[in-house]
Amino acid sequence: MSVQDSTAELWTHGAVTCVLVSNGPNVEVELRNADGSAFLRKSAPNRQAALNEAEYLRLLLRPSQRAARSNALKPFALVIEDDRDNRDALSGALRMSGMRVLGCRTGGEGLGLAFELAPDLVVVDFRLPDLTGGDVCRQLRTEPQTATTPIIVVTAATDALRVESCDADAVLSKPCQIDTLIAAARLFVRDLAGPADVPS
Repeated sequence: MSVQDSTAELWTHGAVTCVLVSNGPNVEVELRNADGSAFLRKSAPNRQAALNEAEYLRLLLRPSQRAARSNALKPFALVIEDDRDNRDALSGALRMSGMRVLGCRTGGEGLGLAFELAPDLVVVDFRLPDLTGGDVCRQLRTEPQTATTPIIVVTAATDALRVESCDADAVLSKPCQIDTLIAAARLFVRDLAGPADVPS
């Protein structure tokens, strides 16, 4: 490794460690064994894309904790985002992934809808007109009907979010590729859309 290389550890899951390796303009995400040897390496065009790739890999390693269901309803996602264009883009991506989606623009409105409708997934921005994404996450975690609901925060303020110790299940950096959001969302709801019931 040259002196220009820099490595940053992002997370550890069991014996697997995820690190970012940057060498000039190139950024790579590496998964390493306990002995430090890399067993998976993915290149990214920039640091933000690499952080999103690392988050997706973390979710892949995490076992699902939601119970399977076998009804005809598609999983339901709530999008809390004050910017209309971003809200439409996030909602459209989730619909493309086969989910039902409802969007709103404030944290207060989102909390009310979440407590009433018990979504299967919440996607929230960090900077909202009335609350922060951290506030929304904390309040969702305190209510029994939303305490275990998966939360994805999509934000340009990842550092501020970490300072707030936000209890989100995933944090994706803006600008976020639609494919990354869809992949992460599908990981959270993969056990919720059970096979169609076969008549006997």
